[in-house]
Amino acid sequence: MPSLAFTHSPSHSYERLGYRIQGLISSPHVQKKQYVDVKPAPEESDADWARLLDALEETNGIKVGRTEDGLIRIAWREYVDLS
Repeated sequence: MPSLAFTHSPSHSYERLGYRIQGLISSPHVQKKQYVDVKPAPEESDADWARLLDALEETNGIKVGRTEDGLIRIAWREYVDLS
């Protein structure tokens, strides 16, 4: 999976969000499943999430969707099963 371009100092809210998602994705358990379900944290802005999801959706091989319980699913395989 391609890494997102962030600086080494996560001083901005968008960068902190990106680092959080990168940390979740790098988990061996998540790598085996090839998807992660994420709930936005209260301190994360809707604008940062929209920007991140737009960038991910434009990346070949990555699918973004919502689960029935409102979580954001980021997957890197041919389909996203949201059931």
